[in-house]
Amino acid sequence: MTAPDPGADQAGRESHRPRIPLICPRCGHEQRVVPGGPERTIKVVHVATGREACEPGDLARAPDDGP
Repeated sequence: MTAPDPGADQAGRESHRPRIPLICPRCGHEQRVVPGGPERTIKVVHVATGREACEPGDLARAPDDGP
């Protein structure tokens, strides 16, 4: 049996590698992944609110992708 690698995080990636932020495509705010489990699904939530849905005020300020 081998000892765990101190240079790797919980997902098995090297900890010295920079993390790419997860950005909401609707409002542009940072998000994070909440791991699931046997009876829970994986969720992507906003960091500031902990909710999956965008805040209504954030959507009003989001850039318009249309012409």
